[in-house]
Amino acid sequence: MNITKVKDIFIKELSIEFRQKFALGGIFLFATTVVFIVYKSFNNINPREWTILIWIIMLFAGLNAIVKSFLQEKKETYLYYYTLFDPIDLIVAKLLYNFMFLCVLFLIILGVMFIFTGFPVKDYSLFFMGSGLGIFGISIVFTFVSVISAADSGSSTMMSILALPLVLPIVLLLLKITTVSVRLLVDTAIMDDVMMLIGVDFILLGAMLLLFPGLWRS
Repeated sequence: MNITKVKDIFIKELSIEFRQKFALGGIFLFATTVVFIVYKSFNNINPREWTILIWIIMLFAGLNAIVKSFLQEKKETYLYYYTLFDPIDLIVAKLLYNFMFLCVLFLIILGVMFIFTGFPVKDYSLFFMGSGLGIFGISIVFTFVSVISAADSGSSTMMSILALPLVLPIVLLLLKITTVSVRLLVDTAIMDDVMMLIGVDFILLGAMLLLFPGLWRS
């Protein structure tokens, strides 16, 4: 893996995103609007509802954001990349960019929810550690499924169908970790769930790095 090329691709992705400010603003507006609609629907959100809603909103806002990762590129652009970059460099750069983007999106959702519903988390270190690991896993799934969708004539519907079942184990672990961090549940073995989440992330990352070069050549 060439760190310089990974950095170049990452910067390229960042410059494209800032050039398409309408798309960037649209995603953040979508997330903010969903939080506001949820708040107006529930009026008073208790910690259990907050725990579920934060990840449902994050999941669908993230899917909406990452769907364009590979789908926005034309086939001619892929061919050009093929002559310039190693497939591992490309997928790692895309993954890092998507992870950073989802982290920013999560902080915005968290901030808006704090304004409207408060912040019931009691164990900050557990919450943010679990959230970081979970968002990394979601980034891996969404990035790789975006590749598969691009190979299948660029169908965003295909991405939605494939991504949601694959991300389910991560979401279930995130819900448990968040529930414990909010003190709705006492679990002395919660670090086992954190380690399990790390293991899921590494399995997904390994599968993506193994399978992507073959998909890229096709």
